[in-house]
Amino acid sequence: MLSYQHGYHAGNHADVIKHLCWLGVINHLKRKNKPFTLFDTHAGAGLYPLDSEQAQKNKEFETGIHPLSGISANSELLATYLSLTQDFLAHQHYPGSPALAAAVMREQDIAHLMELHPGESNALNAAMRAVGKDKNVCVHHRDGLEGLIAMTPPQPNRGAVLIDPPYEQYREYQHIADTLEKMFHRWQNAQVVLWYPLLSARAGEKSGASEAMIKRIARLGTTAFSAELTVADYADDTGMYGSGVCVINPAWQLDKQLREALEEACAYLGEHTSYSLQWLKTEQGA
Repeated sequence: MLSYQHGYHAGNHADVIKHLCWLGVINHLKRKNKPFTLFDTHAGAGLYPLDSEQAQKNKEFETGIHPLSGISANSELLATYLSLTQDFLAHQHYPGSPALAAAVMREQDIAHLMELHPGESNALNAAMRAVGKDKNVCVHHRDGLEGLIAMTPPQPNRGAVLIDPPYEQYREYQHIADTLEKMFHRWQNAQVVLWYPLLSARAGEKSGASEAMIKRIARLGTTAFSAELTVADYADDTGMYGSGVCVINPAWQLDKQLREALEEACAYLGEHTSYSLQWLKTEQGA
């Protein structure tokens, strides 16, 4: 269960859609001069050296952040994402969700970063010190889903959650849905971003598990949408052929901002790359 390390996948297409969405949520929270609390349940190491043995093994960043890094983006959300990653990339690092959140948080905001893997947790502490945001960022060496229930609702009752599991085991899909049901009983106005993989039949019982999980959790909030980025054809049976985010209680116009960013990004991510966005629940119940 603790074998997964994100360094092997840092900066890939999954990070692109996940981090675009997470930044969109945080930027909306910042529009009001009120503090907020962020929860990152599977925070990882925080910073990832792209010249490391892990990152160089499959070089997944070459089909993710690297094709985007030199462009002048028209989309506001994509421009923000690329601006934040630029300084890190100049030093051969890719910023994980903790580093990106720390870069845009204000002094009155707080983030709880949870990571169970001992090595990753130690690296996360060091990364937060390196970016100079260790004062309003709390690193917890614990199970992130358990910690989410234990620490919600926050005070003040305003904030968002990022859930980005490795999905190493089939039971994780059920556990995530169960956790979110419990959390929403306690914190109904939370904004949630849940990343999930798109898996072909080659993945066995996990194929279709994301779709079933999303269908279940979409009803928990007032509104919900899913956005997906595909990099291969399902029929090719490539295993993981893309990934998506399910956003519960999304900020106003986040869907529009994310759609614009993904449409522009897809033009640089390869001929087999495409995106989709659909509403799963609206205030009218559709």
